[in-house]
Amino acid sequence: MIPYAHADEKKTILYYAALLNDKLTIDIIERDSIRSKDEAIHLALFFWEMVRKSNEEDKKTDNNSEFILEKIINSLMAYFRTSGYEEQWEEISDQQ
Repeated sequence: MIPYAHADEKKTILYYAALLNDKLTIDIIERDSIRSKDEAIHLALFFWEMVRKSNEEDKKTDNNSEFILEKIINSLMAYFRTSGYEEQWEEISDQQ
């Protein structure tokens, strides 16, 4: 189970997954778990794509997503670590 620290984290991830037409991320988040290394890599890549997309959206709407993105990254990093996918998270994050 992904240990969300803030009530809006899951909602925000699902919003951007829908915006980016990313069905696999929606499935992972709704299921609340990663089932494979491939899914771990996909979700890590999605996170960084979500960051880029939120930057674009923030410019259009004059919002600031920094707070919720910080909460999400902390929750995802904790989940990747405890579920055995820390290596995949680190590999993708190092490429960003």
